[in-house]
Amino acid sequence: MSVEIVMPKLSDTMEEGTILRWLKHVGDQVARGEVLAEVETDKADMELEAATAGVLQEIKVAEGQSAAVGAVLALVDERANGASAAPAAPPAEQSTSGAPRAAGNRAGEPTSRGGKAPARPAPSGKGAAKATPAARQLASERGVDLSALHGTGPGGRIVSNDVAQADAGGRPAGPEPTLDEEPRQESAPGVVAGRQELSRMRQSIARRMSEAFRDIPHFYVTAEIDMAEAARLKDALAKNEVFVTSVTYTHMVLKATALALRHHPRLNASYVDGAIEMKGEINLGMAVAVEDGLIVPVLRAADARPLDEIASEARRLVEQARRGRFAKEDLSGGTFTVSNMGMLDVEEFAAVINPPQAAILAVGAVKERAVVRDGAIVARPTMRVTVSCDHRIIDGVVAGRFLEELKRLLENPIVLVVQG
Repeated sequence: MSVEIVMPKLSDTMEEGTILRWLKHVGDQVARGEVLAEVETDKADMELEAATAGVLQEIKVAEGQSAAVGAVLALVDERANGASAAPAAPPAEQSTSGAPRAAGNRAGEPTSRGGKAPARPAPSGKGAAKATPAARQLASERGVDLSALHGTGPGGRIVSNDVAQADAGGRPAGPEPTLDEEPRQESAPGVVAGRQELSRMRQSIARRMSEAFRDIPHFYVTAEIDMAEAARLKDALAKNEVFVTSVTYTHMVLKATALALRHHPRLNASYVDGAIEMKGEINLGMAVAVEDGLIVPVLRAADARPLDEIASEARRLVEQARRGRFAKEDLSGGTFTVSNMGMLDVEEFAAVINPPQAAILAVGAVKERAVVRDGAIVARPTMRVTVSCDHRIIDGVVAGRFLEELKRLLENPIVLVVQG
């Protein structure tokens, strides 16, 4: 019996995906859960796993072609039991350049937008260069051969800067920083003029943020938190090697946010069809900057995790963001988001709510500031945080009490270690 392998919904916002590379070919034996292909989504490159064991019988969507969520990508013959299977029809014709070209409108076969293959060349074969989607698009626009480049991204992955430098005849610069590491000092880029098409990720960001501001009535509440005790705890944990994974301010904020949401569940909710949908779990989205946008991996059940587990899982998710590789559960199910720009020395900012969530917390840098203590002006390390709220379900006093609880937890951070 032939089993259909369909385009899965790999993130909350995914509507379609592009096949970057087939790792299995027609006639190959596949095991359940084995990776069949690499898929580009609006968030990252993901892996398509086989839903059943058998032999890959037919590939319906060629490398470089796009298909909607739910579209049939391939067929696996469960009855083959290791025997070779002939394809029912070729997946796509090949042009003289070797790039895939969309096949005819065979019944039931999904094709790329408008029935044409994407403009950028798709990788083919197991030796294809590793590159981000944005780098592939830029290489196509500028006629740069990716196979001739040395990637400076994680794991040798080619990023847009590598393509731009190659096109200009210069040397590639270092890898792009993310919000989870200290910013690098880099030479000022030259002026770039002209029209630049949006990547799939930027298209998704543009659409969702426009919808958020149009549909969600935002309001903002800011608080300043004394981080002196948090600083002492962080240093003590590191000095005494209490945890295998070092704990940062970000990890403390994540843990404190999750605990505060326990007491103020209205911020851990969604506005759905004129009603408030309270969430059963506290799954924190972590806004992480990547090459051409923002990815929000999800730290699940954050309120129930010990601080050291939050630290290790958060680092894993950030590393996955750098590599551009996620499992389905890493990018779905978020109920509240934390966006931290303290690493960039940003004092405070307001973030846009990530629909369908009800709120997002924007975190600034921990800095020495002049404050009044016992009638005297003293220097203290403080941090400013701003919560953006959906006014349809959250009122100002609720947001204020949430920040009061967050402040209490971070100013008495030993609670973050013992509670979990």
